[in-house]
Amino acid sequence: MFKGNLRWLFVVILFWVVGFSGVKVEATSDFSANNWQISWLIKNPDFENVDIADYGISAGAPNIWYVDQEGVEAWGTSNPSGRIEVWQNGNGHGVPAYSGDNFIELNSDGPGPVYQDIKTIPGSTLTWSFAHRGRSGVDSAQLLIGAPDNLVPIFLASDGQTWGTYSGTYVVPAGQTHTRLTFAPISTSSGNLTIGNFLDDINLYINIEGAQIGDYVWHDQNSNGVQDNGEPAAPGVQVKLYDKFGALLQTQTTDDLGGYLFTGLLPGDYGVAFVNPDASHYAFTKQSRGGDNERDSNPDKNGMATINVPTIRSHVISMDAGLTTIGSVMIHKTDGVKNLAGASFDVLDSDGNLVTSATTDASGIAMVDNLTPGIYTAKETAAPVGYQLQQTTTSFEIAYEQTTPVEINVTNQLKTGSVTVHKIGEQNQELASAIFDVALKSGTSLGTITTNQNGVATMSGLVPGDYVLTEITAPKGYQRSEKGIPFTIPFNPTEAVALTVKNERIETPPTPKPDNPSKPNIPTSGSGNPSETFVPAKPETSTSTQKLPATGDTDDDLVLLFLGIFALTSSMYLTRHK
Repeated sequence: MFKGNLRWLFVVILFWVVGFSGVKVEATSDFSANNWQISWLIKNPDFENVDIADYGISAGAPNIWYVDQEGVEAWGTSNPSGRIEVWQNGNGHGVPAYSGDNFIELNSDGPGPVYQDIKTIPGSTLTWSFAHRGRSGVDSAQLLIGAPDNLVPIFLASDGQTWGTYSGTYVVPAGQTHTRLTFAPISTSSGNLTIGNFLDDINLYINIEGAQIGDYVWHDQNSNGVQDNGEPAAPGVQVKLYDKFGALLQTQTTDDLGGYLFTGLLPGDYGVAFVNPDASHYAFTKQSRGGDNERDSNPDKNGMATINVPTIRSHVISMDAGLTTIGSVMIHKTDGVKNLAGASFDVLDSDGNLVTSATTDASGIAMVDNLTPGIYTAKETAAPVGYQLQQTTTSFEIAYEQTTPVEINVTNQLKTGSVTVHKIGEQNQELASAIFDVALKSGTSLGTITTNQNGVATMSGLVPGDYVLTEITAPKGYQRSEKGIPFTIPFNPTEAVALTVKNERIETPPTPKPDNPSKPNIPTSGSGNPSETFVPAKPETSTSTQKLPATGDTDDDLVLLFLGIFALTSSMYLTRHK
């Protein structure tokens, strides 16, 4: 904890100094031992900011000037005249600048080193660099660094008539918040210290560790995408770091604790690729689950993740990856007897999200691989031709470290058809109440159907096969059709089988008409003789002279009466002669 606080204190001081000075601090492209070199507060490093018009006078040759130190930004001199000698391209000696158009010659018109004072952070490491050249032969100059009143020789540069470049490091001592860089002439080929030792492109950098990206790779045994207690680390996993353009920057391998770390990074966008150690056995777990960035898994199913580093001192230690095992399921499709091809299934995870789809082959099998541990559902989306879609879903579970496929069996029923009977009479009129029996060809009855007022009766749910329709009750007044009608429900039926049955009317004899419906029959005995003798009623005696009303007697009645008397007389006669 104390170490971390010191780091952040360093960062605060560093950026306070930068802000206070008003100088932009930029990182170079140099990268060494996971440290970045940041240009550190040096001003006017190649002497381009020089006010010759106001502070300069000619040194006696074209483009060579004595310039008062007030006219040379950030640089000073101990020369009693206070002048710094500035040379420009196009000078009469044909010496080009190393950087830009300007450079300087030490000692000017009098002896005196050139220097610049810089704010520094005690304990920090500075990297210096400069270009040096001799004027007419080999010249030597020395770099001194330290507190203004305690300069320490750091480096001696000796060069002939070509530019040489040099660099090194300097650790700022404790308590030293101001540091002076001083360049002093040591010797010249001319023997005159005021003639020789050119300087240009003087730079100073601070070395910092840079940003970091890293964290942990683990085995997610329950495949929930969260680092749970007791789940083991995943050592030996390769992790690669890419810049935003896809260029590989670094490669790390997780240690025994599953950890990895990329260091020395600049602010910006990066890609992190976790390499699956065995794609036939492992997969990356669910991404960004649990709502805790410290415990979730960042890469997608391909092991790729992106990250932004906001500052050069950022420590993004939350780029985790969970590895889990993969299993498989074998969906076996049958109709109870034979295997069925062409059945399509969606496989959904426990959240109802589509994982993949599969279709059964000629052996009735659909294999689904690369399933991480969890509960899944298989839902049929298309049935084989001629079969009904299975409406019931099937759940199954993939376990961690599963080695054999989970097998589930899904059965389909044949698509059923129907038969429609149209019952009509001789005049094609619809006949209701006709009852039919529907039976298998083998004779097993499946039930009866009865025609409605439109003469129609239907039976559905008939599987493909041969059937017989038999009328068992005809409509009233019609003859029953005694002959069975065979019909077939085809495989993969698309419409009802239509049958028409016509009935004939039953003929009934007419009722005989009596001779005289108004006259009652006379009952007779079994012998044919009248059962009793008809005796006319004797008229009652009356003193009244009123005529009785007619009783309905007719001539026919008298004839019958005489026939009766004749029959009785004949019977008595025959009896006597016997």
